[in-house]
Amino acid sequence: MATTPALIFVVAPAAQLPQGSTGLAALQDAQATGPSTGFALRIFNRGAAYPDLARLPVDGRLTGEQRRNSEGTQLLCDAVVVQIEPQSHWLGVYGVDPEDPTVLHCLDRVALSELSNSTCWFYPTHDGTFLSWERALRLSLEVGSIVDCPDALGQEPYDRSRISVLWSLLGDDASLTCVGLTYGGQRLDWPLRSRRFEPLATWGRFRVDSQAEFSPFVEDCLTVFANPPQDS
Repeated sequence: MATTPALIFVVAPAAQLPQGSTGLAALQDAQATGPSTGFALRIFNRGAAYPDLARLPVDGRLTGEQRRNSEGTQLLCDAVVVQIEPQSHWLGVYGVDPEDPTVLHCLDRVALSELSNSTCWFYPTHDGTFLSWERALRLSLEVGSIVDCPDALGQEPYDRSRISVLWSLLGDDASLTCVGLTYGGQRLDWPLRSRRFEPLATWGRFRVDSQAEFSPFVEDCLTVFANPPQDS
């Protein structure tokens, strides 16, 4: 049987977050009312080598099973971004009862908009021409935990000030997107319970130039369609 993490995190509307003592099933039900959409994002180098975006695949598998194909195209970023809304979602934090691991106690309930913010960076951070692929998802999440939690962090008392909401520029975007949360500098992860791709994807080609007044610069963008949508 898997060990219950010392801290469990739930992102959901405030009214859905249990207070007091609860159990894992109740937290899973609460998480099911939280974020339900997101998108898959991939970024590749050598964007100038692909002048016709209409010929690129809907599934984003430009490099097959490898990070680099025979033509030298490299997969720089491969991520699923859950669309967490800090303006409407809350975070619930729950700790395991030391005498009964089936019992969880609410340690905190807080609006994400009240937490501290930090920035992080997705590829690319260097000059060049790149391709971006985005495909929307319908999804459901498991409850969250600290990724690779150090023993010392897991043994220390919970502290709200350790939580940060992460924001980043994604590919050729001009505005910041919420890409997740950290606790004590460690990434929080909500595993995917299910996901379903929407039947379309968007390919873009953009240029990063650190000497330009505006960077990145979008050179081309095209939506490609698939029928029927793929389940995964």
